[in-house]
Amino acid sequence: MSALLASAPLLLRRRGALADFLPVIAFAAATGITLTVLGGAAAFVGRLPDGGEVVHTGEASVIPFLVTCAMVASVLLIPSAVGLGGSAARLSLARREQDLAAIRLVGGTATQVGAVAVLDVAAQALLGGLLGVVLHLVATPPLTALDFGITPFTTADLLMPWWAYPLLVIGMVLLAAGSATVSLIGVVLSPLGVARNSRTVRMSVVRLAIWAMLVVGFLVFAQIGSMVLGPIAGEAVVIAVMVAFIGAVVAGVNLVGPYLVWLVALLVARLAPTPSLLVGARRLAADPKAGWRAVSGITFALVIAGFLTVISLMTRGDGFRGAEDLMMATAMSTGGLLTLGIAAVLAAVSTGVTQTARVIDQAPLLRSQHVAGAQVGQLHRSRIAEIVLPVLLSSVLATFTALLVVMAVLGGAPQDPLVALQYIVSVLGAYALVIAAVLVGSPLVRRFALRGA
Repeated sequence: MSALLASAPLLLRRRGALADFLPVIAFAAATGITLTVLGGAAAFVGRLPDGGEVVHTGEASVIPFLVTCAMVASVLLIPSAVGLGGSAARLSLARREQDLAAIRLVGGTATQVGAVAVLDVAAQALLGGLLGVVLHLVATPPLTALDFGITPFTTADLLMPWWAYPLLVIGMVLLAAGSATVSLIGVVLSPLGVARNSRTVRMSVVRLAIWAMLVVGFLVFAQIGSMVLGPIAGEAVVIAVMVAFIGAVVAGVNLVGPYLVWLVALLVARLAPTPSLLVGARRLAADPKAGWRAVSGITFALVIAGFLTVISLMTRGDGFRGAEDLMMATAMSTGGLLTLGIAAVLAAVSTGVTQTARVIDQAPLLRSQHVAGAQVGQLHRSRIAEIVLPVLLSSVLATFTALLVVMAVLGGAPQDPLVALQYIVSVLGAYALVIAAVLVGSPLVRRFALRGA
């Protein structure tokens, strides 16, 4: 045991500053965004009237609705931020598989391999969590300048209680350890399989069935939930269930996404007219979860963009005339833009980190393909094909999800053509984000392909 622990630092050797810092960046972004969103939601909750009294005029009259909006934003943002932390843990461990398999082959037990791997990931999560707290503390003061139409928030309002910071960092470390433990199954069961990189990808149609049930349940509740549950449990319970359904439907996109990517990749690989498209589709079919993770942040940002478009149109009409209506319109507009901005940051970090990590992980494959005769341009085209397919699917899923929620809440699809125009602009922005991620990793493709040449 002592010999194993002594050799572990050598086996879990650092593979380069960039490769090792990518998971830390993801953990830092996940922690910082989670703290910022929770702090903002708590600030609105702190403005609720004392004793639950109902106020019909002034700022206090709009606060209950704004608290509901803040809860919806939290339900949408926090799971994506936490999911980024889980992806960072799997990303960190995936790059260690060869080393962990080596520990197994020299006599390490499954428990020992698990302990070394989980501690390695937990250390990165701890460092990223601490950096995330610093980012949150730095970003909070500028947020006080945002105009929500009500009394401005102070920095103290937006900060969490002191005990929440260590709790969230510990929670991020536990999340990373849990994700790493689940990801260890392949290494523990078959180190030879890891060395040969031989895995059978199985995507179950259950993913699609679960999401379909969530969609149907949401539509049914949106139509009759308030009539059935409202008189029994009250309006607050109806709103809470509706918020939970919205969060479940949006989160379900990440459940069904990999399955659809897998199906489309298999179809494209069978019908591909060019070698580059064939190679990209086969890579995607071999690891659809990783392909979807690269665009999951963009999908979420597009869903938020759809919500924001409708909110901006709702607050543009003539119905907002009184002081309370003006407060409501200002708060909804500012809150929507802030939510979209946070979603865009999540998408940028998720896309950039995942795409760069995939290029680093594929370095031996890129080199072998180049030696076998593939030109650098062909390697770029196959990588673009590997990215474009999930992006197109994410656009369709995001549009469907946003339209579904808006129709269920508003009772119909918006008729204003500005809705389509604003959403198209958001989609183009998402594609620009993907292009930027591709450009960031492109120099690495050439470097790895020509290494040793």
